[in-house]
Amino acid sequence: MDSKAVGQSKWGRSRFGGGSGALIAVSLSAGAVLSAGAGVLLARLNAPEHFVLAALLMAAGLLPVLSTACWALLLDRDTLRGATRNPEISVESQWYDRAAIGVFQDLLLVCGLGGAVFSFIQIQASLGLVLAGVVLLALLDFGIRYFIIKRAES
Repeated sequence: MDSKAVGQSKWGRSRFGGGSGALIAVSLSAGAVLSAGAGVLLARLNAPEHFVLAALLMAAGLLPVLSTACWALLLDRDTLRGATRNPEISVESQWYDRAAIGVFQDLLLVCGLGGAVFSFIQIQASLGLVLAGVVLLALLDFGIRYFIIKRAES
């Protein structure tokens, strides 16, 4: 048994003390402040003619995401009921690491060979499309590698 006797709850407790209610209140407050600031900034930059409406829509859209991010940053995982102990050493994490290492090696190879070949061939291409293609290749490579590793080890 763990020497640290900590009560666990559905929503967890804060790393800095306080119960579940305090954690949720602080997360919602911080999320509201951050989403309001981001909404004002994005509305100012993108829609100055409809500033209030744009700021409210952006803030409303960002509120759940930023509140959840604040909750995850402030949460003490040991107090969360059902949380996986040491998730970084799980089987899935090891599969992820192996697939990511393979993708990195493939990207070095593809980008190196592609750079060498395209330095001799004069092709006009949009940089954005080329980078999107590289990212798509990396995503497909990762998905295939992860699936193969998972199938081989399970």
